[in-house]
Amino acid sequence: MLPLTPDMVAAVYECLRQFPPFSSWKLPPAEEVEFRVNNQPNTMGEYTRYARTVDHIVIVSSLTIGHFATLASVVAHEMVHLKQALDKTEPTRAGGHNAEFRRLAKQVCKIHGWDYKAFV
Repeated sequence: MLPLTPDMVAAVYECLRQFPPFSSWKLPPAEEVEFRVNNQPNTMGEYTRYARTVDHIVIVSSLTIGHFATLASVVAHEMVHLKQALDKTEPTRAGGHNAEFRRLAKQVCKIHGWDYKAFV
């Protein structure tokens, strides 16, 4: 089992920022994102932000993520949500996946060799 810490999640995020397509998305550096680890049994990851400050938050579950490859794909998934928040193209339903999310997710999965069906 992979013992997850917020610093590990930040490191994966920062690593992915160096690779396409993330490298062209102008995502904020890890220092400007809050990273959390929880023990939620029904979710692998979540992107949210504070309403007043609009600070970005990426949360992953140590209960449902046990391997590095899974962590990387979950962080990448949340990075798609973050990009949509920056571009103001996010779906109206929190946590939803609209056509723009699916388009970006297909790009990410093609480049990184992840299963699109598992990614979304």
